[in-house]
Amino acid sequence: MLQRLYRKPWVGLLGLGVGFLTQPLGHAVYKVMEAVFGTRVYWAAGVTGVIGLAIIGKGLKQPELKASWMGMLGGWLLWIGWFEYAFKFFAELYAVPGFVVEPDVPGGYIATPQANILQATVSIMLALLLVYGFFNLQTRCNFMRFFHRNLRLSPGMPTPDNQRSFARITAMEQLFVTWFCYVFWLYAIYFGTRGVGAQVVMTLYVLWTIWAGYLVYKCTQQVRMAAALRYGIGAGIVLWASVEMPAHFRLYREYWLHPLEFPLFNVILAALFVAGLVLVAHRPVPPGSRAT
Repeated sequence: MLQRLYRKPWVGLLGLGVGFLTQPLGHAVYKVMEAVFGTRVYWAAGVTGVIGLAIIGKGLKQPELKASWMGMLGGWLLWIGWFEYAFKFFAELYAVPGFVVEPDVPGGYIATPQANILQATVSIMLALLLVYGFFNLQTRCNFMRFFHRNLRLSPGMPTPDNQRSFARITAMEQLFVTWFCYVFWLYAIYFGTRGVGAQVVMTLYVLWTIWAGYLVYKCTQQVRMAAALRYGIGAGIVLWASVEMPAHFRLYREYWLHPLEFPLFNVILAALFVAGLVLVAHRPVPPGSRAT
């Protein structure tokens, strides 16, 4: 019975579910760390990032499947510890103000100071994305190769014997996709929440959700657990943006931002994530075959 879980379409949906759950749990972990460590939270965040790096490093020499889920965990912890808390630290250090879209409208959208710091990374991270991804003609990333084909860069097939570091690749995808989704919607919100601005944001949201739906479909076409997990991470983060965006406009309560107020909800999310990760990590592998 359990073997059916590792077949199409369930194997892809399992990878999607694990990738999706990293997002609300990331918010919950951020809040729990803040509540537990108080003024020493930045030290805890630093250690969290180091743990993430250690997991990625350990995964470099692992088989594909194990390297993929270790890269995901490491990248996730690295984002929480060294990215999110770094934005908050420098926002406080330099007293960066937040911003309010349509401040004269009751309940107008409010962005935190650390969100402004995150927006300031766009030129640096975009440059790294282009150099590391777009200009890498040996990449196997479907998103990058789509542009290669249509811009006539003709990269051809990646070198067959080029050994791929799946832990590093998965961690980088986790970081860059998370960053991209954050920055995209922060800049989109600048269009405003009324009139033409609201229409632009709504159009972007509809197009984004269509894209997320397409990625979910592509997840259902996966047949290998390792590839399904890596694809599901990116697809899950994109899908999360569609789910979370209405909450920013107070259409529903973001329980993951209040883990101490809603512990049962967040414990259930954590249990689902752990269960999904266990199912991914313990995929039955036939004797003599590679872990895929």
